[in-house]
Amino acid sequence: MVVTSRQESAFIASRPIRFSMAGTMGFASFREIVEVAQAAEELDFSAFYTSDHLFGVAGARPETPLLEPWTIAAGLAAVTRRLRLGCFVAGVTYRHPAMLAKITGAIDVISDGRLELGIGAAWSREDHVAYGLPFPPLKERQERLEEAVEIIRGLWTHDRFTFRGKHYQVEDAPFEPKPVQKPHPPFLIAAVGDRGLKLTARLAQIWASVSTPAFASRCIQRLVELCRAAGRDPGELEFSQYTGLLLSDDAGEVRGKVQSRVRQLEAASRRPVNAQARNAVEGETFEDQVRASLLAGNPEEIRGAIQRYVDVGVTHIVIMTPRPFDRRLVERFRREVMAPFID
Repeated sequence: MVVTSRQESAFIASRPIRFSMAGTMGFASFREIVEVAQAAEELDFSAFYTSDHLFGVAGARPETPLLEPWTIAAGLAAVTRRLRLGCFVAGVTYRHPAMLAKITGAIDVISDGRLELGIGAAWSREDHVAYGLPFPPLKERQERLEEAVEIIRGLWTHDRFTFRGKHYQVEDAPFEPKPVQKPHPPFLIAAVGDRGLKLTARLAQIWASVSTPAFASRCIQRLVELCRAAGRDPGELEFSQYTGLLLSDDAGEVRGKVQSRVRQLEAASRRPVNAQARNAVEGETFEDQVRASLLAGNPEEIRGAIQRYVDVGVTHIVIMTPRPFDRRLVERFRREVMAPFID
């Protein structure tokens, strides 16, 4: 574990483990998504997050169904009671931050304080080009993300707010009604680079990544250092891991699917940008990296994989929504994997 002393690790150990579900790509009707969200609530998942793209990406067919994420979240707020709601994660390039503040602030009101605002610098060039949206270089997208978080937080917490940034400006802007959560709904930031980690340590309440346990450990160590340098208690920050799920007692099936993904990752690693290959430490294999994005195996094996994340400080496991949705699979996951961590 990166945080080495008992005193330093106490802030991590005191946070309860929670499990959430994320992903709405591939669901063609709101009725299907309601079924998923209500099942997640009944089975003690903490949150349900939507997907923010304009069409199918990341290997999916462009024609893959995908409803607008914040519209979904607003609808789910009316048909759930406990489940926290958000987006994993909203690309900063899709909406002006003042409009995103209004949209998400309304969802926090509709849900009576259950919003979690996931936000990131955006990465999918394809849907930007297809829909005529500017897709600036990474440095500018990072700058826009930093300004957006400042604007959203400022609007949420001030009677009137002025911000004059390089990319965004708001002038003496009123904002009513305010979100229900105080001082404001939590920000979830997905980041692994130092610039993103600095923003997370300064302003976010939840950090998320797709990383091997060793890489997550490095990020958590850095976030603890950055929080303390900023005069912030690291215990205010939750550490999350986003992953797929392959729960099966068939060792051959598991091995076959893992090896198939290994081959895909080997091919992808030759391309200039590949986040999955980046979120590992030197010497880790492609299989290590694949298993960072896929909880694969029988219940005992998956519990062991989760425990390796818990051991380095991760206390929030976000699993990709199974498609097509299989309630029996999720019930088994709740009974045989989640239970020892949350009951």
